[in-house]
Amino acid sequence: MASSVLYTRLIESYITAEINALMIAAGWNAPQLSRVIGKHVNTIRAWLNGTRLPDTANIIRICEKTGADPARTAFMEHVSDQLRLGPEIISNLDQRNIFLVESAERNYGTIAKWNPVLLPGLAQTEAVHMELLLGPMEAPAEKIETWKRKQRRATAFFARMSGPMPPAAELFVPASAIRDLDMLTPAQKAEQLDRLLWIDSLPGCEVLVVSPPHLAAYSFEMFLGAGLPAAGPDFVHVETLDQSRHVVGPDILALYDQTRGLLRADAQGIGRYLDGGTHRLA
Repeated sequence: MASSVLYTRLIESYITAEINALMIAAGWNAPQLSRVIGKHVNTIRAWLNGTRLPDTANIIRICEKTGADPARTAFMEHVSDQLRLGPEIISNLDQRNIFLVESAERNYGTIAKWNPVLLPGLAQTEAVHMELLLGPMEAPAEKIETWKRKQRRATAFFARMSGPMPPAAELFVPASAIRDLDMLTPAQKAEQLDRLLWIDSLPGCEVLVVSPPHLAAYSFEMFLGAGLPAAGPDFVHVETLDQSRHVVGPDILALYDQTRGLLRADAQGIGRYLDGGTHRLA
């Protein structure tokens, strides 16, 4: 029962955060959105502060009027329907999307990312994305569009570091992903290493290299609200080949947090790793 309540709160907080983000991106305030949507301004303000939620039809209308792209609109519709049908967010291969993670990157206070094979998407350069990620299920045009979205996410996320309430971020990097940079040109490799060092230099950011053996053979992203007002419940995002899940149960979250601690215990900061290893900046 507790998990059901948390799932509901997570969905509600996501919808509220997205409505705010769409309105801001359109350059509007509540009265302007009220006129465009055709709803009383008090209704709009209730949607924006989370005391009420629009139904699915009004969510679609907000997306259309604010110029949200079709994939974002479809995911908001999907999440709204999930709230109506049941408390858990489970997305299949066609419906799963990065939008809830993007929203959490904008609003949560503590963020940890781990992939046992790849560099975190926020830390990648274009060369890594285009040259090292095979993407067999993705056409070249889609891969370019995915990179543009990844670039927008990274720009927005790292801009928060100079804002009034910067997040704390732990980006765990497998040592094998550093070795894979040898497949790039020397200039491309240096650019990627420079980016990792730059991220590590930002306030609240750590790039931590994990050498094998490690106990986390699966990827996950942890988002902790850390008291920020726009954040919802703490959750972990786990994506497999056929499903995307958002874990909110405290007992399971504790297991992921324990894994995060184990990764940290075995990790070195990127600067120390590069200084002590064979992979150095030219």
